[in-house]
Amino acid sequence: MSTGQSVRAEQARWADQGLRRLAVLAAWAGLTVLQLGVALAYAGLGTWWHWLLHQLTGWGLGLAAAALVTAATGRRVPAVVALLVGQLLSIVPDLLFRYARMPHEPSMDLWLGHISLHTGPSPVLVSLGALLLGGWGWIASAYGRRLPATALGTGALVLVTAACLLARPVPERLADYPTGTEPLPGRVMNPR
Repeated sequence: MSTGQSVRAEQARWADQGLRRLAVLAAWAGLTVLQLGVALAYAGLGTWWHWLLHQLTGWGLGLAAAALVTAATGRRVPAVVALLVGQLLSIVPDLLFRYARMPHEPSMDLWLGHISLHTGPSPVLVSLGALLLGGWGWIASAYGRRLPATALGTGALVLVTAACLLARPVPERLADYPTGTEPLPGRVMNPR
């Protein structure tokens, strides 16, 4: 190969890498805009906390499932795929409510505990715990650590499942929803 051909080959390789990098940056920018759009849609409806709760849970359980799949099969699931699938599964009931006018009901717990998460113990801490355990599990699986990946991924699933099983019954009427900061019935806030 002559010097001129090797230079052209090197330039073509750099151009291919540059296009690949540009495509990756464009994909990340698109995902960021999509995430911002979803967050703003929830915020516009006054349900920012709802978005946060289901995003964290969806992301965490998506990463946990990816960690378990990787540990079981040895084939790594990309984090972005796991995050997006988890996110989509966590907000399906909200999409059904928004676009199909389907009211929320207890059977929607099949979508990653969508209903029971609200009335379970410490919903945001459970969701954050699921995200941390799932994320650590995915990282462990990415480094080929099957046992820690399995333990952490299973831990995220068990955490959310336990929170859903410990949840109070879903209120049936709007008047049954707690609206203030008063303690729930049967709980003592400051025993002295």
